[in-house]
Amino acid sequence: MLHRMNTPTGNVALDFLQDLAAQLSSRDIELPPFPDVYTRILGALNDPDLSMDQLARMVTAAPDLCVRILLLANSALYNRAGVEVVDIGVAVSRLGVSAVRNATVSVATREMFDCPRSSPIWEKLERLRSTSVLTAAYACALADHAGMKEARDDAMLTGLLHNVGHFYILTKSRQFPEFVEEISMEQWMPGVGCALIENWGFPEEIARAVDVQNDPDVTHFGPANLADILKVAKLFVRMADADDPEVVVAEIDWPHSPEFKKLDIHAGNVLDLYNGFEDEVQLFTSVLK
Repeated sequence: MLHRMNTPTGNVALDFLQDLAAQLSSRDIELPPFPDVYTRILGALNDPDLSMDQLARMVTAAPDLCVRILLLANSALYNRAGVEVVDIGVAVSRLGVSAVRNATVSVATREMFDCPRSSPIWEKLERLRSTSVLTAAYACALADHAGMKEARDDAMLTGLLHNVGHFYILTKSRQFPEFVEEISMEQWMPGVGCALIENWGFPEEIARAVDVQNDPDVTHFGPANLADILKVAKLFVRMADADDPEVVVAEIDWPHSPEFKKLDIHAGNVLDLYNGFEDEVQLFTSVLK
């Protein structure tokens, strides 16, 4: 939930934020559409009868995506035999549907929330992109660890999309990024991100996971879901960013963090898991950053 800030009136930044709060509360927020070319590709990927040749032809309509797919297909993650691919059809076949979907989302969001290098928010956006990719990598690894193979792709997408609210707010408020950073973006961006993801037609569970990602009081009965995976993936990102991951682990309130229990993670195995994910995460981030 967004709250008005106790800041002097007449401030342009405050006006923006209060207007954003009102729009979000009423669900009357002006949201950017997902780019048409990528929407068509994502829609086609849901067709079980789609052939790799058909997909390759669609991908050629998006040059930046073609480049990303060729880089992916020739990366160590997908090219274990070291055989170089230069044909987009072969590259798409090598990657498969899930990898093409994630590459599409990654490229599309970069295009939507971009700015010149000279912009005061450019470095912030780049850090956010790196964090999103890293979170996606850990989310994917955690889904595998939990035996949730069927949720692997959605977990990856949740990680890639979990910061879109932050992207949106920064790019909309680029004239006063310092003020926006000061007001605890963590309070604001989940709701905006949820609205964006719903507007773009992604699965409801992904939108829900993004909406509750910073709320420790939101729990549920039953097995782990995408919200649990996202919360733990973000913790693993904090460990990766820390000088000493053990310091981050020591701060975990294990009795009041049910998402760890649902994923079979505890104080005795969390560091081993974190270290065990390292190679897979490095490969993933090297090709999607």
